[in-house]
Amino acid sequence: MTEVNDIHSKLSEEQLSKIQTNFKEKVKKDAEEMSEQFSRTLDNVITKIDETGWTLPIEMAIYPINVLGQTSEIKDINQFFYWYFTENERYNFVGLVDGILSSTIDEKFKTAIKECVFSYENKKYIITSITLITVIEGILSSFYPDKTNVRMMKVCQIQVDKIEGNKSVIEKYVWLSYNNFVRKLYEKSDFNNTEPSSINRHWLLHGRSEYNLTEIDCLRLFNAVSSICSIVNKEV
Repeated sequence: MTEVNDIHSKLSEEQLSKIQTNFKEKVKKDAEEMSEQFSRTLDNVITKIDETGWTLPIEMAIYPINVLGQTSEIKDINQFFYWYFTENERYNFVGLVDGILSSTIDEKFKTAIKECVFSYENKKYIITSITLITVIEGILSSFYPDKTNVRMMKVCQIQVDKIEGNKSVIEKYVWLSYNNFVRKLYEKSDFNNTEPSSINRHWLLHGRSEYNLTEIDCLRLFNAVSSICSIVNKEV
């Protein structure tokens, strides 16, 4: 410590200032490189989860994000998320529900979520899925000034278009994944054709579905509600 003080005392103010400037520039450069690398990782994650209709869980830790985005270890995205939300006595699912219920969304949606959890735990996947879709629509409508507007794809696209550099990296990618999710959910489909393999809002709410809904479908929708709640909290 004495040696450090001796060196410090021998440096001129100009030299000290230069050292501090170089240090700050190095830290800034390293931070920018880390941010760029993380963004590339998230790009890969969004591409992978988009194929199976998942949104980015905002509470997901860095490690699973890196596993998803930087490796080819995960062959089945649905099974990965099933594991994520059900392992350790459903620790992440319980946290997801707690996050929704402690968010700033309207109390009526929280009441619906509680009933959805009850239905889900009793394996009533049809009731759970349909109700969660209506909750998603209700929350999304709060982002659009015209409360009568029900074009959810438009609502999401407007939010994506508004994303600027001052938005957090995670928030940006949550919206991007949400936009992809909503486009799949609301994708136009001819009722005379075969029902889409992924959840489709029109088939479900217009009574055209075969209702072959699974636990993973419900987890996917719970996760979508959680993702949008995290953004609502920041908007308030």
